Amino acid sequence: MTDSALIALNDLRAKRGSFTLTIPKWSVSPGEVIGLVGPNGAGKTTLLEILSGLLSPADGDVKVLDRDPWTSPVEVRSALGFMSDDMPIFALRINKLLKTVSGYYETWDRDLVETLLERFKLDPRLHVSRLSKGQATRIRLVLAMGFRPRLLLLDEPASGLDLAGRHTLLESVLDVVRDPARSVIISSHLLQDVERISDRLLVLDRGGVVTEGSTDELVGDGRTLEEALIAWGAAG
Repeated sequence: MTDSALIALNDLRAKRGSFTLTIPKWSVSPGEVIGLVGPNGAGKTTLLEILSGLLSPADGDVKVLDRDPWTSPVEVRSALGFMSDDMPIFALRINKLLKTVSGYYETWDRDLVETLLERFKLDPRLHVSRLSKGQATRIRLVLAMGFRPRLLLLDEPASGLDLAGRHTLLESVLDVVRDPARSVIISSHLLQDVERISDRLLVLDRGGVVTEGSTDELVGDGRTLEEALIAWGAAG
């Protein structure tokens, strides 16, 4: 962990009902794409919600962009983009939705948003209520990326997307981290996608860390990420 880390966790413990997530030590540096993987119920969504300030940890030290995301949510969320496949969206036309949301962010990039709308084939005149599942996923991605966050958290971002849509998503994620000051954490059951773009992995199972480190070193030659998860006993 360094002073420039975008995320720094120490002795994190979080509870959700009878489930407990424990991470002794973990950090994310600028310019990284982190793959967050593990079976259902491993703690992936819990971790992302803690990092985004939506859930309070029971114990430990959590710093995101040098702040506690639970006690300083406004400051953290002004530079952190979070997207999940069930994130609520205002029931407006896309152009009105984007105009409304843009007012919350000083760094909102209208040119980037127009590029993303074109890339994702979204008609800004469409009403949110008429979007397909894949289109709703795409507009959530636009909202999460439109203000050029320093840290982008994606929870199952490819939900409802076909192969072409997933390819466009991955290209867009990589565009974010071409700026070495920014990082992405992506949690997805589409392991081929995660393996393709991730520099590092954090593997969770049953609320604990199975392993973490360089994707190339952990997966190795001659096997896939799915095969590695099976070998680690962390396959869903």
